[in-house]
Amino acid sequence: MSLPTPEALRAAALRLPRLPSPPEEKGTIAVAVSGGADSVYLLCALWADEAVRPRLRVLHFDHRVRGEVSAEDARFVAALCAALGVPCTQGAREGQGAASEAELRSARDTFFAEQRQALGFELLCTAHHLDDVVENALLRLARGAGLAGLAAPRTLQEFRDGHRRWRPLIAAGIAKPALLVSLQATGIPWREDATNALPIAARNRIRTWLADGGEAALGVGYAEGFARSARIIGQAQMALAQWAREIGCVVSTAGTMPVGMLKNRPVALAQECLREFLHHHSVVDPSTKSLLPLASAIVAGSDARSAVRGVVVRVKAGELSVLTDAPSFGPSERPLPIGEADDECGLLAEVVDVEAPLWASLSRGDISPAKEVYVIAPAAALAWRGRAEGDRYRPLGSPGSAKLSDLLINRKIPSERREALPVVLSGAEILWVPGLPPAESARLAGPTKGALRLTWLGPCLG
Repeated sequence: MSLPTPEALRAAALRLPRLPSPPEEKGTIAVAVSGGADSVYLLCALWADEAVRPRLRVLHFDHRVRGEVSAEDARFVAALCAALGVPCTQGAREGQGAASEAELRSARDTFFAEQRQALGFELLCTAHHLDDVVENALLRLARGAGLAGLAAPRTLQEFRDGHRRWRPLIAAGIAKPALLVSLQATGIPWREDATNALPIAARNRIRTWLADGGEAALGVGYAEGFARSARIIGQAQMALAQWAREIGCVVSTAGTMPVGMLKNRPVALAQECLREFLHHHSVVDPSTKSLLPLASAIVAGSDARSAVRGVVVRVKAGELSVLTDAPSFGPSERPLPIGEADDECGLLAEVVDVEAPLWASLSRGDISPAKEVYVIAPAAALAWRGRAEGDRYRPLGSPGSAKLSDLLINRKIPSERREALPVVLSGAEILWVPGLPPAESARLAGPTKGALRLTWLGPCLG
């Protein structure tokens, strides 16, 4: 896709509606630009502000998911920045091919962190808009998220490393349709990511569902209502967080948190403290259901322990701590729900359609089975348990079955992590264990409707 001349592009950018002023009067404003409509609009609208223009610095990260098309995105962004006279820094993921949303986000955030160190900026601007607020709220509600999760993405978000993320499209109340109309009216081109239309990710499916009847079901302007609710929820979460700090519930240098002062306090306050504590220990977005046993013990002033996404949390004598011993799940079977993360074991099972592009990536081995697999198995028969004596199965591509213990040793899974790995069952047969390939009997034969995607949300196995 060719760009207009620099003069024409700049004239078009000046015709876009102005965005709110940045929260900081000085310093570099890093702008994450993928080349898609959202980020192209964001960059051009920011550039139109003469006071903001000299402060802009574009960051483009190539996820290397779509081969040459990804490389073309990078060239488009470089040309766009050159036409606007904005410095541009580009990076790329080490691996290539399809990967989970979590893996891509981690690689992208690592790039941003490296650039913060190199360029010295503290404000990163992203192109989230009102439709992103709606999609996030629906996803998080379905998974039982807490206040912080339901309030995201916020207009301005502060991070522990000192940087802040600014989302002016949300502050301006801009939704995707209005954004596209403005780009088309001014003649500003963008790159289209065809994978956004594929029903691979839950977010894509929600986007399609809303496009097919969101306004008919929820009314015109429903996105603005979601945004208002998100702001109210965010204010409530911040009030609870401030209350917790004022009474002394802060994580110590040793990684513990005093919670004795929460006895007989509201359960919501105890849950907020638990989320802050878990976030400190890299356990993000646990469900309210998984926190309830610990929160109830804190409010009652009693002791308890519970596994949350493969991490054992203990409240004892009025103090929260994470145990270094990995949880041992035991041989009793528990059902594995579909579409909802099981926070005890850290598994997420979803029914998905494996389209041709995803099948090609799976065939090439682009997606590691350590944390994500696609299989054929009846959803109703899914269950999980801990390891049992004599467990064995036939991994994908293997000539025969083998002992599970031997497979884990051969894969160099650390001994301290083996007992904390859930064994996924389909009926009486082992379907998958995180870190290993899935069962040969559940192999996909090609693009498949209604396949099962199993994702391990627990700690790294390396």
